[in-house]
Amino acid sequence: MTIDIEDLSKEDAGPLSSSSQLVVTLQSSASRKGRSKQERVEELDPDSAVPGTQSIWVKTFGCAHNVSDSEYMMGQLQAYGYRLVSESEKDSAQLWLINSCTVKSPSQSAMATIIAAGKATGKPLLVAGCVPQGDRKAAELKGLSLLGVGAIDRVVEAVEATLAGQQLVLLGRRKLPDLDLPKVRKNQHVEIVPLSTGCLGACTYCKTKHARGQLGSYRPEAIVRRVAAAAADPMVREVWLSSEDTGAYGRDVGSSIAELLARCVAVLPPDGRTLLRLGMTNPPFILQHLDAVAEVLRHPCVFSYLHVPVQSGSDAVLLRMNREYTVAEFRRVADTLLRGVPGLELATDIIAGFPGEPAAVPTQL
Repeated sequence: MTIDIEDLSKEDAGPLSSSSQLVVTLQSSASRKGRSKQERVEELDPDSAVPGTQSIWVKTFGCAHNVSDSEYMMGQLQAYGYRLVSESEKDSAQLWLINSCTVKSPSQSAMATIIAAGKATGKPLLVAGCVPQGDRKAAELKGLSLLGVGAIDRVVEAVEATLAGQQLVLLGRRKLPDLDLPKVRKNQHVEIVPLSTGCLGACTYCKTKHARGQLGSYRPEAIVRRVAAAAADPMVREVWLSSEDTGAYGRDVGSSIAELLARCVAVLPPDGRTLLRLGMTNPPFILQHLDAVAEVLRHPCVFSYLHVPVQSGSDAVLLRMNREYTVAEFRRVADTLLRGVPGLELATDIIAGFPGEPAAVPTQL
């Protein structure tokens, strides 16, 4: 049986090394007779078919944002009573939840291999993330339950339907999932806080845009509240700000990355026990905030690190990529930050052999 929620409602627009690493950062209030649902689950048979008690293996591909999405999904499942298992126990899991990545072919190929293995053993499968969101008609997804990037707050609903033998499709565009959802960290010492989803670019080679869509920023107060809560957790040593384009943050909600970073730094412990790490930014929208970003990167509680992809050293190739900046503008970003932040580690990406690129393309870097 297939249930496609989009047909019913127009409003819907690395593995864990051991289960002992699972840490719920926001606890469920569900309880019965003074005992939590999670405590009751531990007394049940591992092969129990009682709804909300089965074992689930979660496999994540892709970026820090995808990892954060998986952590939120695991948090909700564990709070509801499901038992999360490590990769070493995946064969005994009663459902596999695969959070996919579409930015590189190897990740999607690895996802297809896992799906094939699950189908071969009759394992109930739920595929989430960028692949189903960006290409729901992909051959490997046929007949499977699908959960889009904007529907991670409905993961319990999707899991229940899949375990019941239904095919549930939740790929509509909806409001951003709440940052205060229950969460299980993959690394108990690292809190990943998504700033936004999507971007303002339209790069000719990028599949992520089809999945994550147009820029949708979280309100700054919601992000700062999450950073403050993580910084107050004695187990957390790093807070990662994740985004498809950090520099574009806030342009859709009347804020900016400069304002947000200043507010985030203000809630970090002054003793330096918790450090802040900035995510990837493309050159165009960070240009107007270089001095403010440099100031934040000099802060003793902030990693002196930034990832700024250049992709090509040729303006002609950048134009074909529709990257919306020139080599000179990238140099301005790099030179300003390197001058303004002593010891800065500046990472970049370069695409070689872009379609139409001459064998000996002149570089302006």
